[in-house]
Amino acid sequence: MGSETTAQFWRISDVLRHAQRTAIEIENAPDQRKRLRSFTISEIADLLNVTRSKLLAVCRQSDHGRFQPRTLLTFDDVETARSALANSSNGLRFKPQRDRDRSEAVAIVAFANFKGGSGKTTSAVHFAQHLALSGYRVLIVDLDSQGSTTALFGIDPGHEVTQANSFAGWLEGGNAQASNLSMKTYWPSIDLLAGGPVLQQAEFALAQRATVSDGLSAPHWTELAGYLASVQQKYDIIVLDTRPDVNMLMVNALHAATGVIVPTQATMVDLSSTGEFFEFLAGYIEQMKPLIGHAAPEFGFAKVLVTRFLPTERSQLALWDLMKSRFGDSLLSQPMLHTAIMGTAGVGKETIYEYEPGNDRKAYDRATASLLSVNRLIEAEILRVWGRPIPWSRTPEHLLT
Repeated sequence: MGSETTAQFWRISDVLRHAQRTAIEIENAPDQRKRLRSFTISEIADLLNVTRSKLLAVCRQSDHGRFQPRTLLTFDDVETARSALANSSNGLRFKPQRDRDRSEAVAIVAFANFKGGSGKTTSAVHFAQHLALSGYRVLIVDLDSQGSTTALFGIDPGHEVTQANSFAGWLEGGNAQASNLSMKTYWPSIDLLAGGPVLQQAEFALAQRATVSDGLSAPHWTELAGYLASVQQKYDIIVLDTRPDVNMLMVNALHAATGVIVPTQATMVDLSSTGEFFEFLAGYIEQMKPLIGHAAPEFGFAKVLVTRFLPTERSQLALWDLMKSRFGDSLLSQPMLHTAIMGTAGVGKETIYEYEPGNDRKAYDRATASLLSVNRLIEAEILRVWGRPIPWSRTPEHLLT
C-alpha cells in the first residue's frame, strides 16, 4: 500500500474526528459540555420508592418550603430529599452506600457480549446513572476503543482521552497514577475512566506481557483488578463497559467482575451470538480453574438482559416466552422496552435520565418505568450479594407488566 493511500486514510480519519468533536460541541451548547437536567417530584418519588405526598411532606419539614408540587429538583435537591427521608426512617434504601464494617465489598458489574448493537453501552450507562440517582458512589469504566460510553458523557474519545485519563495510563504508570486516572463528570456521583483509541495501546501492552511472562508469576489478566482495588475505597459500585469481542481488556474485565450482565436483543442472530459468549465464558473458566484455582473468574451473579424489546412484535414475544421457560433465573425477569423516546434521546447523545420530555410525557414515563424496573433487578443482585434485603415494594403505576 503506497504512502499516497495511507496519507488519504489519515486525512479521512482527521476529518471524521473533527466532525465528531464539532457534533459534541453543538450537542452540548452553549458551554460545549454536557449538563445535568432537573427532575420532577414524581420522577424522584418513583426512584426513591415513596409516594409523592410523603416525599413532599418529609422534605418540606427539612428545607423550609423549598419543595413544592411543581418544583424541579437538581441532583443536590435529590440528595437533600434522600437525607430527609433517611432521617425520618433510618432505612438502608435512603443510605445505600456500602458499609465496609459489614464486609460489603465493592460491586464490579461487567456488561459484556460478543455482538455489537446489543444495547450493552446503553444498558451500562443507564444503570450507572440509576445508581447515582439512588445514592451510590459510582465509577464507570470504558474499555472499548470506540469510546461510546465516554462520548455519552460528553467527552471526545479521539481528542480528549489519553493515557492520563484511561486504563492505558495504569499499564504505563502503575500505582503512582491510579488515583488521578478517572475524571469527574457532570453527574456528581459518577466518575469516568474514559475509553477511546488510546486503549489500543493497552491491548498491545497486555498482549506483550502475556507473551513475555510465564502467565502465572506476572498475570496480565489481573491488571484491571489491580487498578480497581487501588481506587475501590471511593466507590460502592463499579460498572464496566466492554468491547464486543474476545480481547485482553475483556478478559481483564471478567477477572475483575463480581457480576456479569449480558445484554441481547430478542432475535435469533443476537441470541446465537449470546450463546457463543456463554460458550466462551464456560470454556475459559474451565481452562483457567486447573491453572489458577480460586483466581479464575467467579461471579456472584450472571444474568441475561433482553434489550430493545417490542412486545408488539410477535417474533420477539415468542422468543421472550421461550427464554423465560428455558433460562430460568439466568434471565432478568423484565426486558428493557424499546420506545420512541430511546431513539429521540439517542439522537442528541442523551440518556433517558438526561432527556427533557415535552409533549411526549406518556412515552417518556413508559421508558423511565422500564428502565427503573430493569435497573432495580440488577441492583437487587448486588444487594443480595451484600446480604441486604430488597428495600422497595412499590411499583410505579405506569410500569407495564
